[in-house]
Amino acid sequence: MPPLLHVENVKKSFLQPNQNLFSRTKNTVINGVSFELKQGECLGIVGESGSGKSTLGKLILGLEKPDSGNIYFNGQDIAKRAWKKSTMRKAISAVFQDYNASVNPYFTASQIIAEPIDIYEKLAKDDRKLRINALLEQVGLDSSFYHRFAHQMSGGQLQRVCIARAIACSPQFILFDEAVSSLDISVQTQILSLLADLQKQLNLTSIFITHDLTTITYLCNKVAFFYKGEIIEYIDSIDKLNQVKNPYSIQLLESVLGF
Repeated sequence: MPPLLHVENVKKSFLQPNQNLFSRTKNTVINGVSFELKQGECLGIVGESGSGKSTLGKLILGLEKPDSGNIYFNGQDIAKRAWKKSTMRKAISAVFQDYNASVNPYFTASQIIAEPIDIYEKLAKDDRKLRINALLEQVGLDSSFYHRFAHQMSGGQLQRVCIARAIACSPQFILFDEAVSSLDISVQTQILSLLADLQKQLNLTSIFITHDLTTITYLCNKVAFFYKGEIIEYIDSIDKLNQVKNPYSIQLLESVLGF
């Protein structure tokens, strides 16, 4: 089976801040990252804050363009103009850490969920309403949330709405960028259980970016340890997590899981 997502020797740098007109010094944030994911696989990318994980996520989503290297989704280079105009874009979705910043505060839950539907599918009014209510139910909410605004929902409820939006157009791939880290522990467990169920129901391919190893072990079947813009160790099966060899990976495991 060919990979759904193929990241090939990707590099990305940004100009250092507070430089003068003639200084062009750059910080390397992503340094030669490569990996593949097949349909149905979930990769956990774990590392400390500032390691470049979220920048890698933006590159995969096409929100940033790599300085060099390529990212292919279903064989298409997502940096090319043809991809940006392709309906294939609806096959990639995302859920972010800051659920408040990722929604329009003047939108109701139904309007938030309908954003990708209105872009890609243009459903009739009744069909659109049926789809939105079905999506609310799929993420553990009922139709009473249809007209609620963001400020009328708890953090966990709003993140469920964001997840409903992410699956609204039946994507093949979802990137979760610290998607539960802003939630209370009890709510985190509920959302992780929801995500695990959705992965099975929809046969999703996904990447879960986090600094929390316990989240990785709950959801993912592969793990990439990320440090200073590089994958320093890659585990192709979660069952081999206790066989890591890199000192940084071992330190992370010992500090969180007691390996």
